[in-house]
Amino acid sequence: MADTLHLHILPVYSELHASQAQGAIRLLKHQAETLAAFGDPNIDVIFNTAMTGDGKSLAAYLPSLRDGLHVVAMYPTNELVRDQYQALKLYQQRLQLRLPRHDTMYSDRITRLVREHGLTRVDEIRKLVMNNGILLTNPDLIHLIMGYHYGWGYVKQELAVDTAMNFDYFLFDEFHVFGVPQVVAVTNMLGYLATSYANKPAQRKKFVFLSATPTPLLTALLQRSDLRCCQITGNYRSTAADGYRCILQPCELELHEVSQEAPTEQWIEAHAEEILTFFKQYPTSRAAILVSSVATARRLVKRLTAFFAPHGITVGENTGLTSTEEKKESFKRHILVGTSTVDVGIDFHINYLVFEAFESGTFLQRFGRLGRHDEFPAYRAYALIPRFVRERLSMQLVGKEEIEREQLNTLVREAFPTEQQFMRYSKHWGSVQAAQLLVELQQVGSKGQDENSAFTAALTEHYERLYGDKTKKPAMPTAIKKYWALKNKAPQVLRELESFRGQSPLSCGVWDTDGHLQIYDLFFLLTNAEFEVLDRADFMREVQRQGLEERDFVEQLLYLKIHDYIPERLKLALHLQQNLTGRLHTLQICSGFYVEEPRHTWLDQVNRALKRLKLPCVISDMPRQELRGRLQLNMLFPVYRLRDDTGYEYSIAFGQEALLLETELKYYKNKDDKAIMA
Repeated sequence: MADTLHLHILPVYSELHASQAQGAIRLLKHQAETLAAFGDPNIDVIFNTAMTGDGKSLAAYLPSLRDGLHVVAMYPTNELVRDQYQALKLYQQRLQLRLPRHDTMYSDRITRLVREHGLTRVDEIRKLVMNNGILLTNPDLIHLIMGYHYGWGYVKQELAVDTAMNFDYFLFDEFHVFGVPQVVAVTNMLGYLATSYANKPAQRKKFVFLSATPTPLLTALLQRSDLRCCQITGNYRSTAADGYRCILQPCELELHEVSQEAPTEQWIEAHAEEILTFFKQYPTSRAAILVSSVATARRLVKRLTAFFAPHGITVGENTGLTSTEEKKESFKRHILVGTSTVDVGIDFHINYLVFEAFESGTFLQRFGRLGRHDEFPAYRAYALIPRFVRERLSMQLVGKEEIEREQLNTLVREAFPTEQQFMRYSKHWGSVQAAQLLVELQQVGSKGQDENSAFTAALTEHYERLYGDKTKKPAMPTAIKKYWALKNKAPQVLRELESFRGQSPLSCGVWDTDGHLQIYDLFFLLTNAEFEVLDRADFMREVQRQGLEERDFVEQLLYLKIHDYIPERLKLALHLQQNLTGRLHTLQICSGFYVEEPRHTWLDQVNRALKRLKLPCVISDMPRQELRGRLQLNMLFPVYRLRDDTGYEYSIAFGQEALLLETELKYYKNKDDKAIMA
């Protein structure tokens, strides 16, 4: 089999609507259909699954821009919030429409407003919610608000009511990047909003999901909830024709394999001369290199800068460790090296793309960044994928030199392995998350107590439809009992459910090599960086000196100053001073962990802090690779090595991932396994 699989990817043309236009712009067919769905009182949930680059975001904003509806738009990264905020002005210019009052809402933005006005964070959030027709934010914050987790006393309920009242529809962009816990959290939120307005048809909310072909779990939950759904997509062809607009340029795609023996970094360094040749041939080029690991990105930036600088080609970094200023600058560099921080939904102006992908969603997401603009003379992409995926694609593409994007997308989905869906999570933990809200409603009360009781009863009935089984006893009373048991014995688990993406008990304050301060994960730093442990007071003085918000850095596990990022990732091994026999495959709260490997200079200080933590976890006697294979886990699913006092080696997952694994692993448990909260 040849080392290189080369394909010519045909352009994509999207069908225009026969007659509907806005200003001088003729709408695409799927955009007009999205508008029509908003006008249909029998539709609650709209899925627009049009292709990358086909104007889904504009379709979702049209009801606000054209008809004045209020929208809260949620994006998985703050980078995308800022990107879409800038895009609103372009929509206004193109469509010749008045742009409603609009703003962004995320942690840094709220902090700036608090400093400017001297109000509380809750007050600033309420102002943003009540004073804007378009509010761009993240689902984490809306989840906290709608779940009565933001504020205190009656204020929590009031903030949720204000948010529901002011917005006509709720927009979830790039929702496919989220996992099962987030699907469940959003479904619970939709249930709250649908129940709130069940008897007010004129004010009934609509929910829009973009780039989100419904997963089996989301489909099942929506069917149980009685919310009425429709799915809209584009209509495409690969040749020019009347009534079609080009949305993606043709490009050349090469498929290459990477592995632990031949990793992405090695491949890119070996092909640096080819990248340079492309830039010499097409001097106006812009490139992106998208990888999965922040450490990989950092190392590549350092090496590529050294290689390309003598040729006048600049390299920029855009990762979770990159400062806000450098992120902005990275888009101006000739080559941007980034991770999922930037590859989700950002509209790149590039014609050269190198990306690694270990699951189909990432492949399609990253490949979709290329060819969205017609300003370049040539477009080229290199996909770095596991060997078995490349072999599967090679078998399907025998004799083909060119292919349509839609056909390629289908083959990619089929070539990557099916990942664990965690379908049991919703009944096991989704019901407890719903119980949290019901208990909050009962405790907070309302100005109209009778009305509050009626709403609580209606919402309980809704969640019973989601999580109950008519052949068994009601689910929600059991879930409420489980909630109270966890609150008394394992509040750490409830904090995981309260948070949209899970808690971060291992987060550290980090003073990075470029001088900026941030928060990052201890296990990542142990395996990828050289650092020293700082005194909290010294770190906080630097926070004050830089004029940063102190509340963003308090209560971190450790405070570290990074000296350098090491050239090769180290292996991590944990130890727990217990005999773990009989404690497998069930959720536990454990303390006393310490790091055995790597043998870091500051390991004693690290372990003193780590041992104090009480962490939700699930432990298995299956080796990590076997565990991943048997449960069909994503290659990036965080599972760590653990040894106990007997010297036996286990696999362990923490936090939200532990809650996910527990729903599957308990079917593998031994007869004497028991849940232990200690």
